Amino acid sequence: MTEREPTRRRERRTRAAKTASPPQPPSTPPPMMTDQVSSLLQLSSYLVAVLDPQEIQAGLVAHLVEALPSVQAGILWINHNGRLRPNSVAGLPLAPQTAQLLAASSLRSGEGIAGLAFQRLEPQFVETPLGYRATSEQVAVTSPNAALFQQLGEQLPRNLTVVAVPLRVGVETLGVLELLNLGPTGEASWRPLERADLPVLQTFANLVASALKNAQLYAETQRSERRLKAFDAVVTAISTAADLDDLVRSVLDVVVNLLPGSRGALLLREPALDRLDLAAQHGLPPDCIEALRHLPMAEAPFAEVVHYGQPMLRPLLEERGEGVFLAHGLNSCAYFPLLAGGTVAGVLALYSDCDLSRHADKEMLMPICNQVGFAIANVRLYADSQSERRKLNTVIASIAEGVLLCDARGRLTMANDAALSLLRLDSLPFEQPLAEMPDFYRMRDMEGRRLSLEQLPFARALAGEVFQDYRLILRGASGDETVMSFSGAPTRADDSTIEGAVVVFRDVTTSQKLERAKDEFLAVAAHELRSPLAAVRSYADLLLRREQQRSEADPRDLHGLTILSQQVTHMLRMVDNLLDVSRIDAGQLDLQIQRVNLLHLVTQVLDQQRPAAGNRTLVLLHDAEDLVVECDSLRIRQVLTNLIGNAIKYSPAESEITVSLRLLDAESDEARGLGGPGVLVRVTNQGAGIPPEQQTRLFQRYYRARNSRAEGLGLGLYLSRQFVQMHGGRIWVESVEDAGSSFVFTLPLQQKPAREAPGGQNGG
Repeated sequence: MTEREPTRRRERRTRAAKTASPPQPPSTPPPMMTDQVSSLLQLSSYLVAVLDPQEIQAGLVAHLVEALPSVQAGILWINHNGRLRPNSVAGLPLAPQTAQLLAASSLRSGEGIAGLAFQRLEPQFVETPLGYRATSEQVAVTSPNAALFQQLGEQLPRNLTVVAVPLRVGVETLGVLELLNLGPTGEASWRPLERADLPVLQTFANLVASALKNAQLYAETQRSERRLKAFDAVVTAISTAADLDDLVRSVLDVVVNLLPGSRGALLLREPALDRLDLAAQHGLPPDCIEALRHLPMAEAPFAEVVHYGQPMLRPLLEERGEGVFLAHGLNSCAYFPLLAGGTVAGVLALYSDCDLSRHADKEMLMPICNQVGFAIANVRLYADSQSERRKLNTVIASIAEGVLLCDARGRLTMANDAALSLLRLDSLPFEQPLAEMPDFYRMRDMEGRRLSLEQLPFARALAGEVFQDYRLILRGASGDETVMSFSGAPTRADDSTIEGAVVVFRDVTTSQKLERAKDEFLAVAAHELRSPLAAVRSYADLLLRREQQRSEADPRDLHGLTILSQQVTHMLRMVDNLLDVSRIDAGQLDLQIQRVNLLHLVTQVLDQQRPAAGNRTLVLLHDAEDLVVECDSLRIRQVLTNLIGNAIKYSPAESEITVSLRLLDAESDEARGLGGPGVLVRVTNQGAGIPPEQQTRLFQRYYRARNSRAEGLGLGLYLSRQFVQMHGGRIWVESVEDAGSSFVFTLPLQQKPAREAPGGQNGG
């Protein structure tokens, strides 16, 4: 057979259809009879009154066949995303297999007479003696519908009249109404369909489309109303629930009542145990309840729902472990995930003896389940937060020190009983502004001066500062004074913003008195010891020089006298430190300000320290030849001697100690607080480093690191800080464990007039 044979055959069939047609009607065909038009109008009135689109679609063709004797059969094709699918069929004498094939078919635009009407948006008319196959010339042999049209051509009469009318409303085409005239029926009212009938049929089709669209809109409105009512009922159940158990029971009752005849269960996910636990059930038999009580995640019949977060509606299956439900006459299930964001909090399981895939409204139930999922997650989160809050309250209440918490604005939010007792209050004024605290608690610094807002413990913590042993005086109503030691730190959110602060404090009045008594005793002792120690050092130096001048000097005597001189010098230095501390506390230490070349001063101190450095290398780095500053050279020499001496003590043998000097611009970060340009001095060693928890206490009076093996009273760094602060500078430490340490201080190039020495309080 040649390639053109199929085309020629189609052409012969087309010519035969034309030549075999009955005699042509007169030029003006007789219109559709009045009684048939009347029947169409009555049918249109009936369809307009129907509000169920399914009822219209199911009965349209049958009603039309009954109303029009000229129509013996018909098919209603409905548009589904651009393809036509048969919705209802009437009057076609088909074999069961062909009827099933027709019910499963789907026409593309332009395929068959119905597809042509859908494509061209106008009615189509075919009159042929070649059977139904002649109406589908555009159906390709390879089309999935080729077998359908072949069987229709074989089972329907040869002489046919077929009309396809599009169902249009506005610019939307809802489908196509296909009508067939299978031949004379013997009834007196019968007449064949004519082309002249097309305007009437198209008008009727447009009325059908309008009725169908109105019914669809009404049905959608009804569904939306039902969904809103259901959603409102679920939200009410959620908002009125007392706890999680009450929540899941109330929600399940509402959902099950939305589907008459259904039963259900609500299961909550326990991620830590990798299982689902039954939280509530409605109408289930005892053995079904037991089957759902504790379900391992992997063995659950709805494991895919938990894994993928998508609903599942299907028949119940014995192999999925659902035989216990089948035994009670249930045959279908619907499983919905309870979603909280991207997490599945649980599963809603519905069971029924009807097909839930048709009766359960997924578009209604999914938003409800999402709302329930979020509600469950919120209830659990609230319960967890309440549990953590109870634990925190228990911990805070058990602390012997006073504990205060505030929010980001400094208002009190929590306090323990110890805080009330220490502050001598029956209750704390919660949400009290920071500005009211100094006067309310009668806070003063250790010199008796009123605190500024920035000096308050909460203000320091909210500024991001972590401090310890910050001592303040609280004056009672009777005039008695209490010394409190405050420690504080900010509390930060996940994004590191400060959202509050915590302050811990204790009464150190007794220890403060003891420390003051100790300081007074040490000051008196140091004052009394200095004169005899000075005499001993002078005489020891004299004996050492004489022994060195002897021609037959005994090495053992020289060694002993050298050690004696060094130890006396060390003792005298400790006594001088104690005297400096007492002078600072008494406010009697005055600076002797003069212009000093800091580079020369550092060089002198390094030269003095080289004998003690041994095989360690001392290096001086600087960015200017003349660094002239206004300072007390004696006190700055003490600072340099302390820092370089400590670097030598804590540096390993054959390591390098670096002293660097750098000019600071007034706008630099290091120069803040200097009031102008300055100089930065950095002393760096290659020792073992200082742990972070010790760094905050290094500059406290009498404090010495736990791993320190060097001798001393722990006053060197304390005095260094005091001297630097008296000059208007800052001092701090930068250290990483096992990577060395740097002690850094800044000095202004020019001193401000009448600079007051800082008080003797132990600030953090």
